[in-house]
Amino acid sequence: MKLKSYLYIIAIFLTSGLFTSCKYDMAIANPDDYVKIYMSQAAESPASRTFIMADTLNTIIFGASYGGPADLEEDVQVSFKASPELVAGYNQANETSYAVLPADSYTFEGTAGIIKKGQISTAPLKIKIKTKGVLQQFKQYLLPVSIAEVSGNKPVNEALKTTFFRVEAQREGMSFKVLSVGKGGTALDMNAVANIVNAQGPDIVLVREMDIKTTRSNGMDQAEVLAGLIGMPNYVFAPSIAAYQGGQYGATVFSKYPIVKQETFILPTGNTNVEKGPLAVVELQVNDSQKIIFAGTHLNATVAVRDVQLAELIRITENYKDKPMILAGNFNDRPVNGPLYLTMAGKNWEYPCTTCPANTPIATPVNYSDFIMYRTSQDFKILGYTVGTASTSAHLPVITQFTLYK
Repeated sequence: MKLKSYLYIIAIFLTSGLFTSCKYDMAIANPDDYVKIYMSQAAESPASRTFIMADTLNTIIFGASYGGPADLEEDVQVSFKASPELVAGYNQANETSYAVLPADSYTFEGTAGIIKKGQISTAPLKIKIKTKGVLQQFKQYLLPVSIAEVSGNKPVNEALKTTFFRVEAQREGMSFKVLSVGKGGTALDMNAVANIVNAQGPDIVLVREMDIKTTRSNGMDQAEVLAGLIGMPNYVFAPSIAAYQGGQYGATVFSKYPIVKQETFILPTGNTNVEKGPLAVVELQVNDSQKIIFAGTHLNATVAVRDVQLAELIRITENYKDKPMILAGNFNDRPVNGPLYLTMAGKNWEYPCTTCPANTPIATPVNYSDFIMYRTSQDFKILGYTVGTASTSAHLPVITQFTLYK
């Protein structure tokens, strides 16, 4: 065994020596044919760069590289240029629709670099990008940067001659998560409800179908108990039935953020024998400088009744247009093309999805109850919309993650 090991090691050394000799002794016919100057970033198509919308300038780094069978024997100067005329051809070839990056949004700090003798690339060159006041948020722009000239008649790799920088500006913001769920009127185990909420890690929660000191809940204030279990001491209860089994029945908004102002409403039904709709509206201090409006409700499943409630809901929410607003609840309609959602879209409400997952019944969801909408995309960006996997009612929770722009 030792003899085999020694022979194996000797073979490795001999092979290494052979390869080393080949590396330096191999004769390559016409070696200049393999010399190319290129932009390594051009391999990305496009080379995406995303910046935060701000007063400060952002930076794009670029440069040129050398490839060939031998080291450079002299310095090579490479100059660059912007090539906005190439955007239309790029869009056509790639079936894209990028806009040309405005000329007043970028400045070259240098348009030439040197690949020094024995080196393989230029020092980094910089393009300064101005975003605020020049670029539109989330609009995607294209800035082609091309090799213009190379000294010493060194050839350029035409396939890697131009880097297409895709530039997008986004606004700075804070992220938070909203959850809407129906507890189920007869569900009394607040620990089970808390487990469902806590599994999603939300910052703002609407829980519908809650009892406050009713006979069937054994006098429990479910909102108070649940607030402690989910770590949200800030909450507002909105009744749909103001007098029920010795207590009240309705919906509760919970928040990790301080509640600055609050109002509750009971949405009419047009029929005194039909349960009315709860509506809680709170103003939340989400950070040192920003406030949002959050509202939670539960509308009736009968179209004629829901239409009466919807009219009142719209009338009330129109009074809160001075701040970014989120509205959650059971709307008993199919997003986003149901009649209710088409009506709300006409009032500038926007939706976190276009093909939205169903959330009821919990075993095989095919229908819709809870949903979350917002006003508007000038204030919010949607990071995700999902449906939970467990519930104490027939309705799975829905969760939306937002970014609130500064």
